Amino acid sequence: MARSQAAKLDVIRLKREHDAKPAMKARRVPSARKLVIRLLPLIDEHRRSIMRYRGDLTTMIVEAIGSVDLRSVLLVELAGEAPLRTTTIGLPPSLHKDLKAIAKTKRASMNVLVNTALAHWLAAKRVIRLV
Repeated sequence: MARSQAAKLDVIRLKREHDAKPAMKARRVPSARKLVIRLLPLIDEHRRSIMRYRGDLTTMIVEAIGSVDLRSVLLVELAGEAPLRTTTIGLPPSLHKDLKAIAKTKRASMNVLVNTALAHWLAAKRVIRLV
């Protein structure tokens, strides 16, 4: 389209200004703490059947951890399970800190705690059964 035709239309063009400085710095939001986990086969199978979007797993885990008292429930056993590919999730810093403290107290890995929270949460929803 010729320049004269573009001028006739109600359009504007964007141009980058090299010397422009931001008016103010963006407010720093605490970044999520990355946690690499391996889910138990039964939990992973259920996750794959319901997860549709990126971030759904983190939402599910945060909800599970919030609804399960990890200080008092029985931990799930990971030994003897088939190895799974790892998954990385991003937890809010405060939740990551709490999970780390509980793991130290219970002498368990954070991975065990995440699987325990998910297992108890899914059992309460009658998706899986704990034995």
